[in-house]
Amino acid sequence: MSASPLLQAALQDTTERLAAELRQPTTTAPDWSPWQWRIAMATAFLHGLSAQLAERLHWQGPADWQAFLAEQAWQGRLREQAIADLLARIDTAARAQGLALIGLKGSALLPLRVHAPGHRPMGDIDLLCDAGQADAADRLIQGLGYTRHIEMWKHVDYLPPAMPAEPAFGEHAGNAIRIELHTTVAERLPVRRLDITADLWRTGLAAGLQPYPSLAALMRHLLLHSAGNLSNRALRLVQLIDLARLAPRLQAADWEQALAPGSDGLPAWWAWPSLELARRHAGADLQLATQTAAWQAARAACPARLRAMAERETLTAVSLSRLAIQPLPGIEWTHSLGEAWACARQRLWPDARSRATLQQQVQGQASLRGVAWVARAPWRKALRFLRGAPPRVQTLYAVQRALDHRPVLHKAA
Repeated sequence: MSASPLLQAALQDTTERLAAELRQPTTTAPDWSPWQWRIAMATAFLHGLSAQLAERLHWQGPADWQAFLAEQAWQGRLREQAIADLLARIDTAARAQGLALIGLKGSALLPLRVHAPGHRPMGDIDLLCDAGQADAADRLIQGLGYTRHIEMWKHVDYLPPAMPAEPAFGEHAGNAIRIELHTTVAERLPVRRLDITADLWRTGLAAGLQPYPSLAALMRHLLLHSAGNLSNRALRLVQLIDLARLAPRLQAADWEQALAPGSDGLPAWWAWPSLELARRHAGADLQLATQTAAWQAARAACPARLRAMAERETLTAVSLSRLAIQPLPGIEWTHSLGEAWACARQRLWPDARSRATLQQQVQGQASLRGVAWVARAPWRKALRFLRGAPPRVQTLYAVQRALDHRPVLHKAA
């Protein structure tokens, strides 16, 4: 099956319109068909926007759309409370065991109130510990009833005591809250490894769940994480909104720290595309950042094709709203012909560990289980492109769930 032009058009229309509504709300609802409104539900889910749309929109759509937004806003608040409760349990256990942990990304944004309550979806809790304390952190997490699942190159994944076979569509308090344990914070972009662990971890941290050492360190990590998703054309608008909401809290010195040279010895070329996309698609005010030497150096060090992508591409093109699979995602992130070849080789001939990790991921993600495409050999996937680009599994899964979804509202007691 090839990617449907009709579905791609609907994904693009709903993605760009909903993103525009968050930047600058209008008073007129889109003239979409019932099917397109369902695609809009999938888009809101893929980009983590549902609760924000429920509050931000100045118009009303059909009854099922309105019910969906109300349901998601309610479930988002319930899930956020469940995550806050779990973070409190982790903090208590870590203090009792004399173990220092840093709550990463969403766990750090939550107490800062960067978003309104329930507005920022979190699929899991990311924790950073000192490499020498990994066994102690493992015991702590398993002591909470979690089961060690997959050991990936950048984290260990843990599953909660009870996991529904099929998660509810969108945000839901009953959906699993996974935990990911990191001893390093790094990304492959796509073959060059960027490690910022030294910018986040401080020796002598007190026991318990600790914040980042600074807002600049938090911004640096959000930028690196969004770069990892962007290199796979899997960015979510909520990631850009994170950057836009945090940016006004940084001073010029913070930007110099957030955009300091990376572990590859170059200026933070990998951070610039996400900031440019946040400016264009999330209305980020980056005037202060652009006045720093670090910003200019990061932009200059960014590969020309990557810089052009950030300056021109639609949100659809760089996200899961892009239905068609790219044969070589990330190629524009390479700095040389040698890196480009390494990127292609990695995609076409992944090593044994990468293949084994993929199979474990398939078993742990409802959107991937039972999908023949995921299990195919890389060379067979490459040949498939001769008949047209196939559709992305995660995108089709979201669309199918949206088409089948029947919103259920839960009233507060």
